Amino acid sequence: MLALIQNETLKIIRRRRFLIVIAILAAILSIVSYSQYRQLRDSQNRNWRADLQQRIASYQNTLRRGRINDSWARSLHAEVNRLQFYLDHDIQPDKPTAPVFVRTFANVAGFLLLPLLVAVLGSDIVSAESAEGTDKLLLTRPVRRWKILASKLITLWIFASLTLLCGALLAFAISAPVLPAAGWDMPMFNGFQFGNGAIKFEGVRQLPLWKDAMIAYGLEWYALLTVASISLMLSVLFKSSAASIGTMLASLIGGTIITRVSPDWTVGKYLFVSALPLGDYYSGQATPYEGMSMTFCLGLLAAWAVGALVVAFVIFIRRDVFG
Repeated sequence: MLALIQNETLKIIRRRRFLIVIAILAAILSIVSYSQYRQLRDSQNRNWRADLQQRIASYQNTLRRGRINDSWARSLHAEVNRLQFYLDHDIQPDKPTAPVFVRTFANVAGFLLLPLLVAVLGSDIVSAESAEGTDKLLLTRPVRRWKILASKLITLWIFASLTLLCGALLAFAISAPVLPAAGWDMPMFNGFQFGNGAIKFEGVRQLPLWKDAMIAYGLEWYALLTVASISLMLSVLFKSSAASIGTMLASLIGGTIITRVSPDWTVGKYLFVSALPLGDYYSGQATPYEGMSMTFCLGLLAAWAVGALVVAFVIFIRRDVFG
């Protein structure tokens, strides 16, 4: 099995797709780090409490107008209450620092960027064999087929983990020269619970930033494993690399749009895309649908991953060599 994993690792490296993923992360993080530096420079002589009150008032005015859908209204309600909590406890929540930038990356990138990059890495891990003309050789090797697919799955999980790790390391390495690098022990608050139109503060707990970041990245890692598993299934289903990658990207982008603009379509609650922003939900952001607790989201992603892997292994094992 180890030799198979090494072989699959060399294939991904040879295609240079992982290097492209890292380059994309570096470019995006550089741009965002510069914008955070500008924000820090411009806010040095400003009253953060007044700015926070202005943001709360702006959100409340938007809610009073009533021209937004239910999902967006739920998010604004949660944000207003969360910001008011920080204001009442005299805590500046958005001061740009390198540790906060790293922590925020888990939420922002885990929403769509990282799943898209993992999808690009994994959606052709099997279908590329057909494009390169090595599919017949792959299926006729004197190795059990389940081992071949398992090695691809493990390799994909490894590169999904490396993508997340490299993102975190790049976030700190790029932001530290332009933002304050200290502050890993600053207090962070999480556990905000939103339901029935109100936010509950009973479960709010304080953690040091480094521990809060570890939990957030652990949740996003769990979500990326699900994305990788579904990508593997699509790569098995489609012999065309373009078809498998296109289907996965369309699922991620289309699913995200549906869950944000169609809150009344409750079936969207069971799409895997609706549960991907685990870091956001952990931080207290409102879910797009009622009843989406953290336990529900974790279970939903697990069900999608298991279902995708069952389909992938059954089809791959039974595939006709000349089909």
